[in-house]
Amino acid sequence: MVIVIYGTTGELIKILPLLKALPAGSYQTICTYQQPQQLKKLFKSAGVPPPDYKIGLSEDAQDLESIWSIPGWMIKVWFGFFVNRKKIRRALKNSGDTKNLMIVHGDTTTTLFGAIMGRLLHLKVGHIEAGLRSFNWRHPFPEELNRIYTSKIARFHFAPGKTPIKNLKKAAVKGEIVNTKYNTVLDSLRMAKASKVTAQKGLPRTYCVVSIHRNELLTQPKELKAILESVNRFAAKTPIVFLDHPLTKERLHNLKLDPLLKHKNITRLPKLTYFDFINLLGKANCIITDSGGLQEEAAYLGIPCLIHRKATEREEGLGGNVVLSYYEPSKVDEFCDNYKKYQGEGVSHTVSPTAIIIKTLQKESAIQD
Repeated sequence: MVIVIYGTTGELIKILPLLKALPAGSYQTICTYQQPQQLKKLFKSAGVPPPDYKIGLSEDAQDLESIWSIPGWMIKVWFGFFVNRKKIRRALKNSGDTKNLMIVHGDTTTTLFGAIMGRLLHLKVGHIEAGLRSFNWRHPFPEELNRIYTSKIARFHFAPGKTPIKNLKKAAVKGEIVNTKYNTVLDSLRMAKASKVTAQKGLPRTYCVVSIHRNELLTQPKELKAILESVNRFAAKTPIVFLDHPLTKERLHNLKLDPLLKHKNITRLPKLTYFDFINLLGKANCIITDSGGLQEEAAYLGIPCLIHRKATEREEGLGGNVVLSYYEPSKVDEFCDNYKKYQGEGVSHTVSPTAIIIKTLQKESAIQD
């Protein structure tokens, strides 16, 4: 049997193809509910059944909207795990499988917690999206540290390409390294593009999508103000769709930066479900973001993309349709003035990272053919 743990919409989006591909009865899920309200919407739009074990926040609670709410969530996660651990062990025993695995994804706090839980349950841990490194623990923080410590626990490292594999070998990780070629979000993209969703109404014919939400940017008022000023200037040349992540919205309000988004060409939208978001990207002429996941999606779609970060652990699109800003205003302005030259071709072949992972799970007898 496979136990899959997640706590954010980002994690669920990227493991969604895996959950759809796993045979019924061969897996169970644990949710730490970092984003209860957003997850509830994704459950509905993606047709995902409720998790088997609910730990962390209540499914009816509000999303974590400030760093001060995280310690309380952590306590609830571990309390929920210890309350449910006997049930999980019983399910594993009753499955009759000779080998069982805990699957974690990415670089969130849930990723590291899930890996530790796997060890406490005496399970081998499989880490999807393994081997990404920025080699700077401050950028992104705490994600870089989460990845490093998770790789020390994991015994199956599902790495999306040659560079992540090289990083894992250099770190001398234990266990098996599996090359998935690409991130599983490639399969998620295909799933989203094939779905039928209603387009957002009242938007311009084309626009730039702006999505910023990472802790290392939100905690730097000077850098946050600078990128918003750049967005405001860019709005004079092209319409902007600004996504209001809950944490970002609260931070802008507290710092009194909302006036920078009052330009007539800026439309603010609440964070969308994944399928709606991919539909929104369909008409985007470029992207400005601090999201590593969106960097991958932009690379796979070929959309010009500015990554507003000091460093990125991902290599997708760099040197092509993706530009890293290093927080330098000149690089932001250059991208805004010349984004059309960064148009890419995207990924057109049919390689499936999820199918590669499934084959490994079958080989290890964690699931049956």
